[in-house]
Amino acid sequence: MLFLLKDFWGIGWIFTIPERVRGMDRYLMDLIEYPDRVADLHERVATLLEGVIDRFGEAGMNGIMFGEDLGLQDRLIIGRDRWNSVHRPYYERLTARAHSYGMKVIQHSCGYNWDLIDDLCDAGIDCLQFDQPLVYDLPALAEKLARHGVGLFSPCDIQAVLPTGNRRLIERESRRLVELFGGGFVAKNYPDIAGIGIAAEWDAWAYEAFVAAGATHSRIGRGATV
Repeated sequence: MLFLLKDFWGIGWIFTIPERVRGMDRYLMDLIEYPDRVADLHERVATLLEGVIDRFGEAGMNGIMFGEDLGLQDRLIIGRDRWNSVHRPYYERLTARAHSYGMKVIQHSCGYNWDLIDDLCDAGIDCLQFDQPLVYDLPALAEKLARHGVGLFSPCDIQAVLPTGNRRLIERESRRLVELFGGGFVAKNYPDIAGIGIAAEWDAWAYEAFVAAGATHSRIGRGATV
């Protein structure tokens, strides 16, 4: 089946756009010092994004994807309580808009987002795109996403695995993603492998391991489809 996906990759959503308008440090201070003004900015951004989502829905897209980095290497950029009070209502509003057209919503987010994953899923995200899945406890992440019926869209880890050039490690970790996430896993590659020092051959090892592991799981029927 052909899945038509349109992305906001270079645009972001309700956290990233205001952060780029104001600058990260200023925006984080604004959330505390000027909540009313930030709310006005958020409302303007959300209204614009609703219009974009409408155009995608009218064009017959099956899904939308946006990039919104909410984590650092080992923690969130902003606290869970603040995200839930300030940003979650807009996530719910925008995902509902997309769902009204039958579109799935995929979110890219770098960093360690563990404390927000339940909230992101409950706010309407259908699939999470992580390029560094090994910042998480993978079995725990697989269990959590399966419980929510949310998928994982991911390459072989671009930080801890692919840059090593270790074929055995790359193939093992690629297979492990398929084995753990089963039918809820969507494999991908990283679009700028040269920019992060990964040889095309190393990327091909991951691709081939994904294909082989996926074929095996398809035959034996493991993993729930998300």
